[in-house]
Amino acid sequence: MLVLAWVITNAGQVMIRRFISWLFTVPSEEANIGSIIRWWEIRRIPYNIVIGGIGIVSLMLFFFFIDRSHVLKPGEDAEEPLALIAAPFIINLCYTLGWMVECGLRVTRLKKTRKIGLLLFKSGWGFSIVVALFPSVYWGIYYLTHVAFAAH
Repeated sequence: MLVLAWVITNAGQVMIRRFISWLFTVPSEEANIGSIIRWWEIRRIPYNIVIGGIGIVSLMLFFFFIDRSHVLKPGEDAEEPLALIAAPFIINLCYTLGWMVECGLRVTRLKKTRKIGLLLFKSGWGFSIVVALFPSVYWGIYYLTHVAFAAH
């Protein structure tokens, strides 16, 4: 509750705006391979925290909705346990591919790709959020439509 109160304050809002500005800012200096990798890697931890948090909330909602939908037979798993273990590795592999693609584009077309890293970064965030939310949104809609139709 204290964290929420702090975030609502002006100081918290300013800190969040600065963080988001830093997160999605293209470096002003001309990039080389090392600086591209550093730019991406220093942003990996916030990426993992945000996407991991969304994933955990989504997973809890997924379990809630699938349980309430009564579609699983006794003893049947709602998800593949290995998928839960593999997911963090897969999202980090995809994250790494972001800077690899940027490095490749910078080497082959240096002048035309100054903002390509930011585009790849933002696209990766968006895609990751959609993938993390998809199961809970799907089963939430499934559950709500079945509840709505059962009420009639």
